[in-house]
Amino acid sequence: MGGLVVTIRHLELAEELFEIEPSATYPARAAAIVAQLAGAAAHRVVVDGNEAGQGGPDARGESFAVPLRAGKADVGMLHLWFGADNRGEDAQRIARWGGRLIARGIAYSKRIATGGGREIDVQALLASTPLTPRERDVVGRLVAGHSTREIATNTGLTVATVNTYLKRIFAKLGVHSRVELLARVTGTRNSFPAPSPRPS
Repeated sequence: MGGLVVTIRHLELAEELFEIEPSATYPARAAAIVAQLAGAAAHRVVVDGNEAGQGGPDARGESFAVPLRAGKADVGMLHLWFGADNRGEDAQRIARWGGRLIARGIAYSKRIATGGGREIDVQALLASTPLTPRERDVVGRLVAGHSTREIATNTGLTVATVNTYLKRIFAKLGVHSRVELLARVTGTRNSFPAPSPRPS
């Protein structure tokens, strides 16, 4: 990424892109995060005809539009305005990357919001998986919209320990990200692999 310097704050902001609950406010929250990561002076996001943003377009600055696509479907558009001192390739790369994550988050949050009105009993859903009770608890908290830091605080674990649990959970359930895990949990009850039989 050239001369881009990544700080802990950048990583924490990036993590917030995966916090899709509450779904109604996700596009505005996610757009604000991407704008901050990219160093944009102002931003607007348009999803389903609804517009949200912060700051007005700066006529002296450069505008950059990022289509929000989930698969082949267009779900909206993110508009960013940069001042003359911050409009390089790194900013545009971050904006495109963020746009892809926002689009996925919107698609997953819509899926959660339109889940047929059914309550998801996460613990019952995960009972047949190879997860330990503590790992099931971590998944339940993640589905409820808690960040890694909040899970750590509420369970008395360290952030590093929660991240270790998440790595084990991903490996056991065959998923690669929090967003994919949320999609699997809110999907069908047959979405997880059955536990492998123990060797005798």
